[in-house]
Amino acid sequence: MRKTVSIAAFCVLCGTPTASDAAAADPSTASEAFAEGTAAFSAGDFEHALARFEAALAAGLDGPAVHYNIGVCLYRLGRYPQADAAFASIADRWPDMRGLAEYNLGLVALKQGESRRAERHFRAALASTDDETIVYLAREQLARGAQAPGAPAAPQAPTDERLVLVDARLGYDDNVLMLADEIRLPDGQSGESRFIEVWAQISDPLADSGFRFDGSVYALHYPEAETFDQNVLQVGFPYEWSIAAWRGEAGPQLGWTTFDGDVLDRRVAIDVRASRDVGPGSTVELRFARQEIGEGDSLYEFFAGDRTVLEVRLHLRGQHGRLTLSHGVERNDRVAATVSPRRTRWSVRYLYDVSAAWQMEMQASWRDSRYGKLAEPREEDLGEIDVFVTRVLPDDWFASAGVSLVDNDSNVSTADYRGRRMSIGVMKQF
Repeated sequence: MRKTVSIAAFCVLCGTPTASDAAAADPSTASEAFAEGTAAFSAGDFEHALARFEAALAAGLDGPAVHYNIGVCLYRLGRYPQADAAFASIADRWPDMRGLAEYNLGLVALKQGESRRAERHFRAALASTDDETIVYLAREQLARGAQAPGAPAAPQAPTDERLVLVDARLGYDDNVLMLADEIRLPDGQSGESRFIEVWAQISDPLADSGFRFDGSVYALHYPEAETFDQNVLQVGFPYEWSIAAWRGEAGPQLGWTTFDGDVLDRRVAIDVRASRDVGPGSTVELRFARQEIGEGDSLYEFFAGDRTVLEVRLHLRGQHGRLTLSHGVERNDRVAATVSPRRTRWSVRYLYDVSAAWQMEMQASWRDSRYGKLAEPREEDLGEIDVFVTRVLPDDWFASAGVSLVDNDSNVSTADYRGRRMSIGVMKQF
């Protein structure tokens, strides 16, 4: 049975506003609004409580208590992007409250399905306070893998809890070829098709070992181009670690891919990730991955070989969104030169919180590929733009719709292509 965990202090800060709260305020107006907000919160009327705390803020009450109470009300009302901004402001402006603010930022991140960001906040909470309650609860969340959505409640004994995500989508692809990358369509096969896409993931902490089990399955079906149907199964056992200001995970991964029912490849990999905060609202993340790719069915024996990936990302969090800049390099050494490119990739991704219930994601990327082992070396430049809109629904449901545009330029005319992919779907978090 799923359990909820939060912080005992996740309530309004009651009583008389502090000196910093009241320094520039109209004492009668601000204090009255603050008291009314406290009473409304105690009665469970969070909308009215929020309105009164905001009135106190407008009257000049600009200390940590009123901002904290506004953040808690926003959380209770499910307005997570605004709650995130409120707690982030507290963490930046009042160092004495940073531990509490960072813990609450972790809870908000979990509600938004961002477990990695939640983990960073829980670790920041540990580094920012010696308050026993906050330390206990932050450690509890980290022991659970920071995978369970939080909710205001009394603290409970630590428990292992798994996270399950399921995503199902319907869409249309006007150039199935681009998703196959190196594999070409057989004669007479359609290059456009509707598609059905299903993805599911489970993440489960393994007791107190520090290891976590990750598993995922992915299925893609094209009714008008069944030759390109794909299935992927992947499992991993990452170990979570922290050294000084760095935190990360590393562990083995196993994977299998089928293409049109035949085994495309079998993969054994090691994946290492590390991140640290480099300033208020900014985090740098490093990744190294090495894959040994075994041959699948004889039809695809040319895929065997190895792949190495290095990547660096910079995450910047603002009041209304999150920006991610990334750069990566990839080296392939396969049996066939046609699948042994050296690649460089740049991308920029922005998540914008349009409102409490709506979010927009925009991403632009550019990838340079060089096939130097071919008798006639091939060069390709691939540009991609993605735009998605997501609606937050009750009970951890999400609905989204989006479009992806791709343009691949090559010095080999048969490798030139453009494509457009549109989809709608729903995701559920369990």
